[in-house]
Amino acid sequence: MELKNKIESIIKTAASNPGTETQYREPLVGYASADDPIFDEMKEIIGPHHLHPKEIFPGAKTVVSFFLPFEKELVKLNWRSPDPIKEWILAKSETDRLIGEINEKLKTELAGEGIEAVAPGIVFDYKSKGFDVTWSHKSAAYAAGLGTFGVHHMLITKAGCAGRFGTLLISAEIPPTPRPTEEFCRYKKGEKCLVCVDRCPAGALSVRGLDKEKCYRQLKENARAFPELNQFACGKCATGPCALKSR
Repeated sequence: MELKNKIESIIKTAASNPGTETQYREPLVGYASADDPIFDEMKEIIGPHHLHPKEIFPGAKTVVSFFLPFEKELVKLNWRSPDPIKEWILAKSETDRLIGEINEKLKTELAGEGIEAVAPGIVFDYKSKGFDVTWSHKSAAYAAGLGTFGVHHMLITKAGCAGRFGTLLISAEIPPTPRPTEEFCRYKKGEKCLVCVDRCPAGALSVRGLDKEKCYRQLKENARAFPELNQFACGKCATGPCALKSR
């Protein structure tokens, strides 16, 4: 429990004073065993290109997943406008950088206790590999009990889906977080919603799935709106009823 508390304290302290324009609500942290059969299932569902935790770090015993939820005002800003929002696009790059800093801090602190840690990198090559990634932070977060997937292919946590996920593989054992037994997506629970489908400016979303080509074209269009940020982001589908909470 002491190790768990230490990890969560580092993550929450970093998010409370991030040193970025982007501000955050309280982070969520979850854990999965690196030996959980779900990681083998991911290879079957996502594809063989998706790496097992032990292919990345053979000494891994626990997958630590954390979610940094964006502040409410940023979500409102992106909800109100049909156009790309500079603050949202900036939030993606700032948060990814913060996640990297958190992982480095965790690595240093854990090393002091003789615990090895590795942060999985994402290899995302549109040109030669389609839209395949070698590691999905969202899927890892699902395995670690942080939420369930919505129609928009975002992971909906108890704090919503508006934010960014990070992952760290560690050589110590921490008891796994139980996965939710209910759906957090309103539509998947049988309620009327599909706000995310209606909000998608590219028409890339439907109940049948996500057209990644259309989504990617929209991301490239948004990047041209703010070339100085050199970042792909949109987030319109992540600003609906599930943005800030799961219910």
